Amino acid sequence: MSDYKFEGIALGLSILAGLAVAGLATYLSEQYQARHEPKVLTQEQVKQPETVAKEIHVSEPAAQTIVREIEKSSGSTPSVTYYVTAPTVEKAAESTAKQLESKDKSLPAKALEKSDRTIVTPDENLKKVDVYKINLRKAHKVKTGISYVYNKSYFTAGYQAGRFEGLAYFDWNGKPKGGSVLYTVFEW
Repeated sequence: MSDYKFEGIALGLSILAGLAVAGLATYLSEQYQARHEPKVLTQEQVKQPETVAKEIHVSEPAAQTIVREIEKSSGSTPSVTYYVTAPTVEKAAESTAKQLESKDKSLPAKALEKSDRTIVTPDENLKKVDVYKINLRKAHKVKTGISYVYNKSYFTAGYQAGRFEGLAYFDWNGKPKGGSVLYTVFEW
C-alpha cells in the first residue's frame, strides 16, 4: 500500500473520532442541562429519599443526606424572602423554577447562586415557595501538575476516587517514569 492510502485512512479515522467526540460532548451537555434545571417537588416528595434521588439524579445516600438537610432547614428563617404573584402556590413554584432556569435578574442573588441541583418546593400551609440550592460532594477528581524529583521535572496526572488517589509521572516526551498511590487520612 502506498503512503497516500495510509494518510487517507488516518484522515478518515481522525474525522470519525472528531465526530464521535463532538456527538459525545453534545449528549453529555444535554444530560448536564437536564440534571441542573430546577425541579419542582411537593413537601411530601422532598421527604422521600427515593423520589428525591430519581427526580434530581443523585444516589440514594446523597438523597438521604439532602432530605435530612432540608428537614433541618425547614424550621429556620430563610436567608432571603421574595414575593411573587400567582393564583396558587404550585403556580408560584413553577414560575420560580422557570425564572431560575432563565436566570431572571429579578430573583434574589441567593436564589441565582450556582449549585449542582436546585429544588423548588411549594408550601401550601404557609403559602410560600422554598428554593433549596444543593451542592453535591464530588467523588471523582482528575488532577494534573508538575513534579520535581532529583533535579528533574515531570508532568504528573492523577485520579482521585473517594479517599484514594493515584498519580503517574511522565517525562516531557510522554514516557511513564513512575507512580504513586495515596490515601487521605484526614479531611476537614
